[in-house]
Formats: sequence, C-alpha cells, structure tokens
Amino acid sequence: MRDVLQNQAPMRHISINPKAAAIVGLILAMPLAILLLIEVYSIEPLSSFFRGLTTEADGYRLNSFGAALTIGALLLLPAAFLINFIPIARNLRAGNPITANPVNLLLAVALFVFIAILVVTFIVDQYPCWMGIPNCD
Repeated sequence: MRDVLQNQAPMRHISINPKAAAIVGLILAMPLAILLLIEVYSIEPLSSFFRGLTTEADGYRLNSFGAALTIGALLLLPAAFLINFIPIARNLRAGNPITANPVNLLLAVALFVFIAILVVTFIVDQYPCWMGIPNCD
C-alpha cells in the first residue's frame, strides 16, 4: 500500500488487485443501499430526519440538497460496477475464466442488476410523460 501512495497510482492498484476492487466497489455502493433501507423500512428516527433534511416544507418535493444527494448516490453505482468489472475484464483478456474472481463477479452482477432495475423503473414511471399524456405525475 505504501508503494501505491508513493507512485501516485491508486486506481492502477485497484484495477490490478481484485480484493481492493471488491472492497472499494462495496464501499461505493453502501450509501445508496443504506439510504434505501432507511426509506423502504421507515427506520425511525433516521427516516424522519432524512425526509426533513432532503425535502421541501411540504414533505414530498426534493430540495436542492436532496436532489444532489440522490444524484450523487446514483452516480456511485456505475462507478462501483466499473471498479468491480475491470479485474474481470483483465482476467478475460489474459485468458483466465470469468470465475477467476468470484467476489468481483458477484458484486458486478448484483450492481448491474440493481442499475438495470433502477433504469427500467424510471422508464416505466416516466413513459406516460414522454408520450404526452397530461397530468402524468
């Protein structure tokens, strides 16, 4: 680890070491997972605190902090996926099987499925608006 800091190449270390990639990818995905657990299961007092912190006075519309937090958490998912996918791609190019790093494969698949579910949910929710149906909110 000391040589990584001296060489100023931490991303190269993450892409070479599959364990480091798995740990970093998991850490990047945790903020959104924790926020979703708090909101889905209405864990009090965290849920009311988070709702008051991120919404307007009406309790429904996101304020600017809430929008920035949501966008930031959602952007961490593709970053975590790419960090976990890089060691898999390196192994495939080297001729190793796809299961050479099973933890990275499991995390990459789980993150890809989660991203796909979020995208499909967004498309299904917004499709009536794109088609021009009035009052599609």
